[in-house]
Amino acid sequence: MKYIKENWQYFLFFVLVCIVGGYFSTIYLVDTLDSNMIEEAVKQIGSKELLMVVSVVQITIYAVIFTGIGIILSNKIGLWKKFEMNKQGLITVLVLSVVGGLSLSVVDKYVFGSFIDPVWHSYDSKPTVEYVISSFTYGGVFEEILIRLFLMSLLAWVISKLFYAKEEDVPVKVLVIANVISALLFAAGHLPSTKQFFGYMDGLILFRCFLINGLLGLAFGYLYRKYGIGYSMLAHIGTHFVSKLIWVIFI
Repeated sequence: MKYIKENWQYFLFFVLVCIVGGYFSTIYLVDTLDSNMIEEAVKQIGSKELLMVVSVVQITIYAVIFTGIGIILSNKIGLWKKFEMNKQGLITVLVLSVVGGLSLSVVDKYVFGSFIDPVWHSYDSKPTVEYVISSFTYGGVFEEILIRLFLMSLLAWVISKLFYAKEEDVPVKVLVIANVISALLFAAGHLPSTKQFFGYMDGLILFRCFLINGLLGLAFGYLYRKYGIGYSMLAHIGTHFVSKLIWVIFI
């Protein structure tokens, strides 16, 4: 618990942002999910308002747990870094934000959209305000807490304990392996929403999901290892910002 007490400002800030992300992501999902699914969920919960409350509370609980464990584990394996201005880190964030944003917009629509009709037409309408805020807060912060701060740290800690217990510091190769695994799991985590969006799954859709999300996951994991979780969050948020900006203005 000492690590949480030492970094309580980060803990509190991350949790608060996740609450905001939970709220707006729930609004977005309620507006976009199949009406029959929403009606069934409302019947079980009691009302749409209560459904939203339950969803936000659930995400808040997850945020508290994963943020707390992530801070503890990242301190134990030497990955925790308090956010400080780093010129090279900011340049890397900027480059990844532009490249990632282009991948999530231009490449997705004009490359994958040329072969997958639903992808092409998914850009016909502009993103809603709720969707944009959700992508920044839930995607950029909560997902980084879950996948990088918690999962990548946990994998590195487990691997180091199993195979490098005698080493004083966690070897870089362990962090790289943990990054690769967590990036693959990050991509796999998008499969349910991808299948729900398309209504089916084939090889090309599967390839699209793992290529875009997997490569971005590796990049975010690199930033987490090199500069700290704050920089991976900035790159994740920046990627969504650039992609939505291109979508709104040019597509």
